[in-house]
Amino acid sequence: MKLICNKEQFLKAASLTTQVIASRLSLPVLGNLLLEAASGMLKITGTNLETTIIHQIGVKIEEGGETTVPARFLIDFCQAATDEKVLIKTVKDSVLLESGAARATLLTINASEFPKAAGFDIESELELGKQDFLETVSAISFCAAAEEGRPVLTGVLIKAEAGKLTLVATDGYRLGRNESKFSGNFELLIPARALQEAVKAITDQEDETIKLAIDKEKNQARISTKNLTIVSRLLEGSYPNYEQIIPSSFISTVRVNTKELTDAVKLASLFARDVGNVARIELDSGKLKLTGATSQVGDAETEMKADIEGEKISVAFNSRFLLDSLSALKDQETEISLSGGTSAAIFRGSTHKNLSFVIMPVRPQG
Repeated sequence: MKLICNKEQFLKAASLTTQVIASRLSLPVLGNLLLEAASGMLKITGTNLETTIIHQIGVKIEEGGETTVPARFLIDFCQAATDEKVLIKTVKDSVLLESGAARATLLTINASEFPKAAGFDIESELELGKQDFLETVSAISFCAAAEEGRPVLTGVLIKAEAGKLTLVATDGYRLGRNESKFSGNFELLIPARALQEAVKAITDQEDETIKLAIDKEKNQARISTKNLTIVSRLLEGSYPNYEQIIPSSFISTVRVNTKELTDAVKLASLFARDVGNVARIELDSGKLKLTGATSQVGDAETEMKADIEGEKISVAFNSRFLLDSLSALKDQETEISLSGGTSAAIFRGSTHKNLSFVIMPVRPQG
């Protein structure tokens, strides 16, 4: 293999594929990138066995071929090189890198040892606007569980039926849901981490749409643009009936300025770090009061005007969950629907209600 590529273009593509490489490697070859040169294109692949990212770029090929190269050292060389072109050439069991006056030789592992993605047989597929996909995934994926105590909760449910497309993520304490109009039928449960990696990889792609496909026989999902492909395993198991935990009746509804509420939660969280990040919301006489307190430090309180319908109520939430949700809402006003001091509450924008968050209250210590 011998090729010449634009350094910045190659560095960008290699960095995208490297993001999927795990810090702890079960196999040495998983720390490498697979390089495949053919027909004027260089295909760069990185994988952690659960998620694979493939990016292709146009290059000048003098001799086709394939090899695997240590990802970190390959990227470090390109970042240090000052010339705009990089020569990549295989020499026996190593690869020679040249850029201007800079040269480096890296030991390789034979491409046959790299776990290549098998063929993908599309069972069902949907096409989405790229920007809508990026915004929706970013808005709810943080609600998925980080730990694998219940593996299905580490995923995002993507379901199209009855004229709408729904994305749901929950860790059992909070739930994010986004709904939009859509025709067709489609359902998958994909790891939130894979979707988050896809968002980072797709963001700078020029495509206006992305394709999301399922191969159920191989238990895989594929997200693709013209030059980028992300393949991930699907999660197995039944997703919980999330509709059951979304309250349908409320004793109080409040509309409040989103920025004022966010600033109040940030202040309260400073005083609640040592007591479970508890922030208390109290509604009374057209005002919302938000408090954070700890016996060792003191307390902080913010009072703001609010449009309140219903009963007086006092309820406490994890301040981190509040901040995560409020940062995803883009409306100037936030609407909070409360079912009681010990029942789940719904947070959403006052006008764009397709995105909503269900947050369970907490019991303050003491």
